[in-house]
Amino acid sequence: MNLSDSPTDACEVMENAVTNERKSVEAQPANKKIMNKKIRLGQFLTSYQIADFMVGLSTKKNSAEIFEPCAGRGVFLDALLKNGYQNIKAVEYDKEFYDEIKERFQNITIKNSDFLQTSRDEKFDLIIGNPPYVQWNNIEPTIRKKLDDDNFWARYSNGEWDLLYAFIVWSIEKLKDDGELIFIVPYNWFNSTFGESLREYLVKYGYFDIIIHFGELKLFADCFPNNIIFKYVKGQHVGRKITVCDYNEKKADITDLFNQIRGYIKEKRRPSETQLRCFEMDNFTDSKMWFLGTPDDFRYIRKVESNARSKLSDHCDVCVGMVSGYDDAYTVYENELKNFSENERKLIFRFIKAKDCERYSMKNTSYYIFVDDVSTEAELKEYPKIYQKLILHKNALTSRYNSDKEKWWHWATVRNYEAFKRNLNRGKIFVPGMDRAERSRYSYTNGTYYGSGDVLMIAPKNGMRESLYYILAWLNSNVINKWYQIKGSKKGQRTQYTQAYVSKIPLRLIDWNNPVEVETHNKLVDICTDLVKNGVNPEKEAELDALIEKLVK
Repeated sequence: MNLSDSPTDACEVMENAVTNERKSVEAQPANKKIMNKKIRLGQFLTSYQIADFMVGLSTKKNSAEIFEPCAGRGVFLDALLKNGYQNIKAVEYDKEFYDEIKERFQNITIKNSDFLQTSRDEKFDLIIGNPPYVQWNNIEPTIRKKLDDDNFWARYSNGEWDLLYAFIVWSIEKLKDDGELIFIVPYNWFNSTFGESLREYLVKYGYFDIIIHFGELKLFADCFPNNIIFKYVKGQHVGRKITVCDYNEKKADITDLFNQIRGYIKEKRRPSETQLRCFEMDNFTDSKMWFLGTPDDFRYIRKVESNARSKLSDHCDVCVGMVSGYDDAYTVYENELKNFSENERKLIFRFIKAKDCERYSMKNTSYYIFVDDVSTEAELKEYPKIYQKLILHKNALTSRYNSDKEKWWHWATVRNYEAFKRNLNRGKIFVPGMDRAERSRYSYTNGTYYGSGDVLMIAPKNGMRESLYYILAWLNSNVINKWYQIKGSKKGQRTQYTQAYVSKIPLRLIDWNNPVEVETHNKLVDICTDLVKNGVNPEKEAELDALIEKLVK
């Protein structure tokens, strides 16, 4: 199982798993086979403590018919048996794991097969487990073909699904009415673009009873955090509330944390752990991006959005930066620039990275070699210093790609290149893709800078009358900071500024026929211009926040 989302709406866990695999290929070839299997089959195994906790969330009697769709090494089977359940069936796709567990669980019917090939007609009271989380391109070809070609799956699968999505849907298909699905999964499909069809399906066929979000708490030794445990019930959701527990620290005594969560779920006993928020919320009613929030949170969101009346992407381009895939090869430090010829320096561009962004202004820039317009290695050799630097990293650069058609000196992912070029000599705003700061760090510049993969760029579309300084003031205001902390993408105490979420930030345009609003706009521009030039000033920020507050009352 995989457990994360990323600032660029890609799977952070898989990217890191692949990176770690590639770094170890030469030194530890045995690890490559293990990691390939993890990626291909999504094998990130659950501890017994987690499995036992999840079994305890079910309200089904011991006589219930239970199914485990991805048995692994049998940890959920152990937990089910310990809790008195006997009527259990399971499947395991991996023959090695299957051979291991069929000997241990001789009283349980276990098959070595693909869960998605099991019959929909066989229904269960409870389905529980840790489904595989595998990116579309890594899914086994036979399974991917089924998701592409089968009439049932064609209604939902969109060619960008993760295998996890299919496991959730097929589990619900195999539930009896009022049956329970209890899974531990990553959180990112709550708000990913490609998860919309899954969210639509879930709203249509049932409701969530419990959602427990663990943020940055790492429950798995071999993959990144940001996972949830959910309990979903098949059936009508009218009037049903979701019990939510949201933990926001990186570390915890797991036993104590689970006990406090149990206390709230069963008895509504308030937790003593201050970083554990527990509350009830309405069930989701549409497939729009989901978030977890209290009734007060939802009231605040409605207030801001109803007053704004538009969103940022209606009036600005929101672009993810470009990813080199191996920064060490391309980075040029300022004191090294003199080593390159004049022609070579034309292929060394200035980039904004997350570390360069301060609140309102830029602290610095970074230099990168960018030779994606060079089409042959012979042409690359015409820039000898650049070639000498890159050739040292050829093995690492080559290993970034899944296809041998790629030119090893090109960047891994060149997104929005034309958008960056269009805005090189214009004002634009950058924001880090991931940030621990309590307040957002939207930063203005009109320099000739591109964006690296750890930032987003925001640039005004043609026809927008409002000053970009007004947009900067809006984005850095308390109003939008609070909106994003509630509805934006979070991972514990880290805020993720993803393209999908930043695009949806509400934007209040000015009524140019209203003198008061025009005056407010001009004041905000003056304040923000000063903050960009002279740095953060608490008094001026307080004045800025007060003006923004008036606009959304």
